[in-house]
Amino acid sequence: MITNDELAEFFGQPVRIATNHDLRDPQRLGHAAAVEHFASDNARAVEQIPVGCGKSGLITLLPFGCAGGRVLVIAPNLTIRDQLAGAFDVTKPKTCFYARFNVLDDATAGPWVAVLDGAANLGDLDEAHVVVTNIQQLAAGGGRWLGGLPEDFFSLIIVDEGHHNVAPSWQDVFDHFPAAKIISVTATPFRADDRPVEGEMIYAYAIEQAMREGYIKHIQASNVAPSQLLFSYRGDERTHTLEEVLQLRENTWFSRGVALAEACNISIVDASILWLEHLRETGHHHHQIIAAACSVDHARAIKQLYEERGWNAQEIHSGMPEGKQKAIKARLRDTRELDVIVQVQMLGEGFDHPSLSIAAVFRPYRSLSPYIQFVGRIMRVNVEQTPGHLNNRGIVVSHVGLNIDQHWDDFKRIDEDDQRLIQSWLMSAAQSPAATASEGVRRLLRPNMIVTGELTLDQFLSDKFLDVSDESLPDRVLEVLHAQYGSRTS
Repeated sequence: MITNDELAEFFGQPVRIATNHDLRDPQRLGHAAAVEHFASDNARAVEQIPVGCGKSGLITLLPFGCAGGRVLVIAPNLTIRDQLAGAFDVTKPKTCFYARFNVLDDATAGPWVAVLDGAANLGDLDEAHVVVTNIQQLAAGGGRWLGGLPEDFFSLIIVDEGHHNVAPSWQDVFDHFPAAKIISVTATPFRADDRPVEGEMIYAYAIEQAMREGYIKHIQASNVAPSQLLFSYRGDERTHTLEEVLQLRENTWFSRGVALAEACNISIVDASILWLEHLRETGHHHHQIIAAACSVDHARAIKQLYEERGWNAQEIHSGMPEGKQKAIKARLRDTRELDVIVQVQMLGEGFDHPSLSIAAVFRPYRSLSPYIQFVGRIMRVNVEQTPGHLNNRGIVVSHVGLNIDQHWDDFKRIDEDDQRLIQSWLMSAAQSPAATASEGVRRLLRPNMIVTGELTLDQFLSDKFLDVSDESLPDRVLEVLHAQYGSRTS
């Protein structure tokens, strides 16, 4: 068994971090912030690192200078658990972060990593510097693992994507190791229930800066905006101008009706295809679309719309057998197989596929956190650390009637580092009846409002995250839409 004194000596050794220019700024600066924080304060800490900026690497660095004993790393799912275990494992130089970035002078002494899974035993944990698990396994069997571990077994607990720590099982873990330092590393400062991640925000790397450095794609929003929307509400035929639509969309019944309307879905499909063609014409030929649907039936209908236009599309959802899900993911990674993947609350954290460059939003997100998680799927760059590269562009396409641009605006304002602003969003969400429904619960949407058509797509409401000039002009896409489709009724 590795003793606590040996563990403390190991994690206190000199390592190449602060002066290591192979590391990214958020990794070096995030590590320095944690060391400084825990040197004087044991309070729970939070660090915010955007998707694609080296969060896994930062997690492997945090034990050095922060841990005085064994380290527990809790991942949100099995995919990320295995990725993190590979990043720590010095016996696997192809995946080990320390080997790839020359962090340790001598890796022959570890760190040794144990994965807490169904095959693990207590002896494996005794011989490890770092234990990597997911919360479900750690809490399995009525807390069998926790019951067998002394309260000083871990000196540092690192939570990956801390916005998941809502269930009582998380607090049971923290309570069982009362002296352990706890740090959450997340891409979003909100938990799954839209409450702030618990802890003091000690470091945040700005999304805008990540784009400028070329760590993530330059992204922009492009919302289809019809001049008029025709619909029937409880048997009453109505026509509304764009200005009126922008007011009505605040109502849940209206945005749900837009989400399920074929005419509106067609507008999003056509706009996303034109953006895809534009990205492929001006960059490489492997860009793909990821779409978010309301339900399985909705996903199938959206898939059919893409297929009717000659594009290879596939839906994916949790109700599919695991083998089929794996086969679909393999087809998606082979960019010659699929142009579009339509998902229902799938392909979330841990699914990294840079060719996904267009996020087509067909559902009304009621809170900010799941929206950010979805947009995160298109933020991975195709060309590393090359700011402004044509293949590092991402587009979020939706319809103004879905009221999605409110989340885009809030997403941009995260960089203002104003905790009072963030709290105001959360209070607003808590007071909204729609926010009380779980994002994970599938609902049968049978709205009284039915869209019967929309007239002349005369503009996009567009906004770039960065105020830079590029060739991604909404007007070009608009001209094609206007010429090809004009007005549409269902």
